[in-house]
Amino acid sequence: MAYKPPAKYSSAVRQTLKWLVPDGDMSRPTEAMGESRYLLFHAERLHESLRSLPHARESNRRCLVVGSWGLEVPYLAGHLGWSDLTCLCAPVSKPGVVQQRKRHHPNDSATFDFTLIEHDIESGPMPFETEQFGLVVYWGCIEHLRHDPEFSLYELNRVVAPGGCMSVVTDNPISLQATHSVLRGHPMPMRLHWPASEGHWRLYTPNELEELARGTGWRVDRLTTIVKDPPVYWKWWKRWLFRQLVSDLRSGFGLAEPFWNAFILMQATKVNAPTRSYPTWLYKDEKIRRLKVEMMEMLCQESTVG
Repeated sequence: MAYKPPAKYSSAVRQTLKWLVPDGDMSRPTEAMGESRYLLFHAERLHESLRSLPHARESNRRCLVVGSWGLEVPYLAGHLGWSDLTCLCAPVSKPGVVQQRKRHHPNDSATFDFTLIEHDIESGPMPFETEQFGLVVYWGCIEHLRHDPEFSLYELNRVVAPGGCMSVVTDNPISLQATHSVLRGHPMPMRLHWPASEGHWRLYTPNELEELARGTGWRVDRLTTIVKDPPVYWKWWKRWLFRQLVSDLRSGFGLAEPFWNAFILMQATKVNAPTRSYPTWLYKDEKIRRLKVEMMEMLCQESTVG
């Protein structure tokens, strides 16, 4: 995988980038630095993810973005109309810090207000009342959770209003490139980092992600993959044959769509109150028991405080 932004972008991607990156950096992407370099490097993923989001409705313009410092705010507020934005980021100073911030449109004079809260989503309930948000954006987070991944989807259901939407984007462990790497005995294309909170603790297949969402009260409306993988450096007929063989094998096990691309994109709607299912492929029996006890204690403490 390249370690610098692509040199060219499609017109559709450029339209998205206009809300995120100054025109000067977009015209010279390989020279961009800082936030612009990051955004340009991930331009295709951001474009595919952002364009799938719904426009705000008059009844609820509150949006929660988990794992973000506000990079997406100009697009969400200026283009999609989500005027009441809250970003939840990992603690860097002190958990619970709340800041009122502004983001400037990169190519005109518009500014957008948003709230930034430092909160570890594995430390307990999110600092919001129930049924507050019309949209929750949950990108690049669930693969980093190591203690109780299902609880994050439970909490997002709790804070989203009935009929509200959730968008999830995460790495795809059964992409063409990942499948090719595993079958050849090579490491999967991922990295472990320090500190631990920055590392990929577990990757989820599309079916697993769907099961987690349904088990916590969501209806999955769309499940697909985005962004083509880096190419497998074979002759064209070898690439074609590899894709065909793996696709046929997956279909035989009930996975109708091959899910070749690098990232999973899931969109879901809240249709039920938050619940837990504790799937056995993720939670061992003893851990299930302990998690249930902790959950009941947490809920009892909340009711006592209330």
